[in-house]
Amino acid sequence: LRVAHETGVISYIFSVRESVSTVKHLSAFPDEGVQTAIENVLAFDRLDASLSNHLNKIFRNQGIKMVTKEKVVEAGRGVGGISTPKTRASSPKHGKEDPDNTPHVGGNTWAGGTGGSDTAGLGGRGGPYRLDKGHPIHQISDEMKAQVSEEAKRRAKETANEALAKKLEELNMGKLDWERYNSVRAKVEENIKDMKRYLKDLKKRKEERQWLHRQTSGELDENRLVEVLAGERDVFKRRGNPADHETFLSNPINIKLVVDVSASMYRFGYDGRLERLLEATLMIMECFKGDKRFNLHITGHNGSSPKIDLVHPSMELDEATQLRVLESMVAHTQYTYAGDHTIEAIEVAVEESAPDTLVIAISDANLNRYDITLKDLKPLQSAKVHAHLIFIASLGDEAAALAKAVPNERAQCCMNTSDLPLIIKKIVTSALK
Repeated sequence: LRVAHETGVISYIFSVRESVSTVKHLSAFPDEGVQTAIENVLAFDRLDASLSNHLNKIFRNQGIKMVTKEKVVEAGRGVGGISTPKTRASSPKHGKEDPDNTPHVGGNTWAGGTGGSDTAGLGGRGGPYRLDKGHPIHQISDEMKAQVSEEAKRRAKETANEALAKKLEELNMGKLDWERYNSVRAKVEENIKDMKRYLKDLKKRKEERQWLHRQTSGELDENRLVEVLAGERDVFKRRGNPADHETFLSNPINIKLVVDVSASMYRFGYDGRLERLLEATLMIMECFKGDKRFNLHITGHNGSSPKIDLVHPSMELDEATQLRVLESMVAHTQYTYAGDHTIEAIEVAVEESAPDTLVIAISDANLNRYDITLKDLKPLQSAKVHAHLIFIASLGDEAAALAKAVPNERAQCCMNTSDLPLIIKKIVTSALK
């Protein structure tokens, strides 16, 4: 529970108070057992479905089965090891399609092979773009990658650009995989419902009458007794609507999601980072579409650009459009050039955003490789906007260490698929208070 709070997954600090309450319950009702005692302590938290599911998972890991069960699916795939290509890299191409989808390692003939040369695949060199066929990934060394000529790199980049243009054209023509869309949505269905309930209740809570202070009539404000003795007149309080009530309801809140669609998202997609990103993006689109109180912007960043427009407020975000957004994100990760623009993407988002915009950047940045330090994350502290950064992958604990060093909880880590919607909900909730 402490780790979940430190990583930003849950906002409440479960402490000794809850432990003492559990022991007191067991002392008073010894026949009810630990499970019932904990359920009694967590009764209020059961109102939040997504938080409840996460708490269930934590307690189950400690051998305590709670009432509500959560289906946890974990997928893994082996790493194939080091590969030595059988041919030189000279002629980038897609490669032949193997109808049997047999694993191919180190060659330059088949599409979807690993650790080879020229063809679309993973872990190799000289290929025009990444192509995952679901096999263990054999990786060549950086020294072998450096042997690729500049001419071969240029031709590979041209081929990748052509393939990307063709892929995006197909998506705009409406060749959409509805089964794929539904499979992603099903994973965040409860999170979507939970967030929508919160957003619906937000307006109600903003419309509630509140205590207005520094009034010239009403009830005496016990917090301004010194001012009473000083003879001031605005020492009363009364119930009413806050001054910014109409402003909140009439001026839309800008939300900008900045997503990582870099090459590493595809290359290391087997660890779930790309799926986490797609699920979070879909959740955000589903929750804010059609709500006139919010303007949703979504941009991407990768080695080719710090700003790739994906969603703008005027778009009609029906299911078909959302699917095109998700598929275009995957396409960018597959066909983009290697590199990282995480910092530049945050800087552009903060600079171009209107005041009080909520900016949420998601990245799997390799911090050491691209020399990203605490100083580089200074834009997160901008007083102009509410900016947050979420790391969804890390080499060792470098991301966790950096996130912990960022002031005001403006950076967090998320390595579990089920945690990302919870973290985003917490950020949105905090910014809209």
